[in-house]
Amino acid sequence: MKRRILSMLLALSMVFALVACGTNNNGSQNDTQQPNDSQQGTNDNQQDGDTGAAASPVAGKKVAYIMIMPSATIFQMWANSCKDLASALGASCDVFFCDGDFNKWQDTIRTCASGGYDGLLVSHGNQDGSYVFLKEITEQYPNLKITCFDTQFYADGQYQKIPGVTQMFQQDASLVTVLLDEMIAKYGEGVRLIKVWRGPNYNSPFDRREVGWKEYEDAGKIVTVGEVQPLQDTVDSANTVFAAYLQSIKREDVDGVVVYYDCYGQGVYQAIVEIYVYFLNFDGDPLPMGSVDIDPVDVTNMQTRPDIWTAAGTTDWTLNGEIGMRILFLEMAGEYDKIYDPASGQTGVDVVEVPGSAILATSLKDTSTVENLGEIADETYGNLNYLSVADWMPADLIHK
Repeated sequence: MKRRILSMLLALSMVFALVACGTNNNGSQNDTQQPNDSQQGTNDNQQDGDTGAAASPVAGKKVAYIMIMPSATIFQMWANSCKDLASALGASCDVFFCDGDFNKWQDTIRTCASGGYDGLLVSHGNQDGSYVFLKEITEQYPNLKITCFDTQFYADGQYQKIPGVTQMFQQDASLVTVLLDEMIAKYGEGVRLIKVWRGPNYNSPFDRREVGWKEYEDAGKIVTVGEVQPLQDTVDSANTVFAAYLQSIKREDVDGVVVYYDCYGQGVYQAIVEIYVYFLNFDGDPLPMGSVDIDPVDVTNMQTRPDIWTAAGTTDWTLNGEIGMRILFLEMAGEYDKIYDPASGQTGVDVVEVPGSAILATSLKDTSTVENLGEIADETYGNLNYLSVADWMPADLIHK
């Protein structure tokens, strides 16, 4: 009789344990190694969300967004949507910014990998070292899933792949061509343009953006009348170099400027404003410019002088974060066949590109900010059709 009672009690205790496990969706993190304070992590443990669809296969999982760059408005937009999606699916998401330090980026990834994270969304890795480093991480931690943004895998003189790792990019060529389209609309085909970048093989997104420029140049849609290369990745360097260049040209010989990076764009903008103030021989309408990427300073400059800073080629950084995190969650769920590339319309891909949109200065409102550009942008900006989906992760999950 005692044995029978004991068996019943054991069975009941197992039932209660299963019920307790089913209701505890926070996912204990006490037994894992967290990155230290110097890595600027923000711990965002989330409760299991009600997806309104099939049960979430990533509930209780732990992921991180690791950005090599310092925190900025667009990167925080990305991070917020990562955390929102994770919360809705019952996962937890931590965020780490690495101050532009590749070594710190590697150290943070290493610490998270050894600390029990289930998935990592990593951004802006160095082209020269990311492939070897991330390949080693995937081999050392075979259960860890990784999705990369704006990170080329390059070694032995050619581009590489890492099995199981999806690469996500902005469709960089389109970030340039949307600006060229605006210049052509104003000046016609054969528009004479100055290009501002750092040259080939300097930065992989620049080379990808150059594809759009060359396509239009080879088709005779644009004419390159000048090329300017800042000496450093700073506003001041772009301003100094472009200001000197402006003094060597005549306004009537050039129609506009296209800048491959908005940090350079801010220096170019200042140089254009200053030359009309200090150099009376630079006559004619202000020289118009467009830039790739966008931040709050760009929006302010476009609102202040729409005749100079006429457009920005960008993507919706809030949506970008969600796209990246959806890819990572599909990897974690083993549903690689559902990873969607909006540029090609294909699924089951290992490269995803998000098409660019032109943000026109003439469309901006006084109340426009980087965060609410969807109010004035075209349908390519913030398009929910760009999202990878599953029955447990519908497109409108965090957009109701």
